[in-house]
Amino acid sequence: MILKYITGKLPPNFFMLGIILVILGAIGLYNEELLSLITIPIAIPFLFIRTGILIDCHKKQIKKYTGLFTLKLGNWESIATIQHLQIIRVQQTTGMAVLSIARNENNVVYKIRAVMPNENIELLSGEGVFIGEVANQISEQLQIEVKNSIPAD
Repeated sequence: MILKYITGKLPPNFFMLGIILVILGAIGLYNEELLSLITIPIAIPFLFIRTGILIDCHKKQIKKYTGLFTLKLGNWESIATIQHLQIIRVQQTTGMAVLSIARNENNVVYKIRAVMPNENIELLSGEGVFIGEVANQISEQLQIEVKNSIPAD
């Protein structure tokens, strides 16, 4: 069984660029400008590109991918020597600045890591309850245990 999780997409400014390109292409087609057809294929990646992770439970491999529709580019990595899953709590600071106004935002994020003898691979990050459910699902399929579980909210 292959578990599939989407981890992200392009930032909102790229998504808006894609929408603007589609609108410009539609306006150009309405005005019978055939050259405007170029903008629509350029907009497709901005609107539909996603990043994610695939976990092949039978072969014990993971693939961090960048995908567009059914095309998923990335390399498979073996996790055959996985010892256990670990959930860690991390405080992330995000800096924002507009003109001369600067602000930092602190968030608590939980991460799932696959612990192996030589390395740790970060699988997913997110809120506590979601990460707890996903960690249980992955551990059930890979038949390994979850350590440092997060408390229920």
